[in-house]
Amino acid sequence: MQTTQKSPDSAEKLNQIEGLLRKRMADNEYAGLLGLEILELRPDYARGRIPYKKELLNPYGFLHGGCLYSLADIIAGNAACMGGRFVTTVSGSMNYLEPAIGTSWVYCEARLLRAGRHLAVFEVKILDDKDNLLDSGEFTYFYSGEEILP
Repeated sequence: MQTTQKSPDSAEKLNQIEGLLRKRMADNEYAGLLGLEILELRPDYARGRIPYKKELLNPYGFLHGGCLYSLADIIAGNAACMGGRFVTTVSGSMNYLEPAIGTSWVYCEARLLRAGRHLAVFEVKILDDKDNLLDSGEFTYFYSGEEILP
């Protein structure tokens, strides 16, 4: 009698992908340096945060724009990976509207605008502890041929 292995259902598959992505982030030294935490992760949305800490400040005492860009790229990129394939960043743009100062955490929300066969576009928002909009942006990702689950 031949047995076939049952493929995971959609919810189980998403849970497996999320688990693998969270492990990769936990093992990523750059994300660790930023103090980055992923709070929520779905194929169309992700939310994460970094702390306001001295090591990440620019000379003016604000969180450095490069850290905020990294936060946005990492959070949106992980949301894009929830589609089942690894992605690479094609382009990203940020509008720095207000300085990140006087907050314990800086949050990033990434929402899917459009996903096609090869590209996915995400809108990002950077917020402070009081949900004030600090920055906004848009990131485009290319879906690689590499599946996240073997």
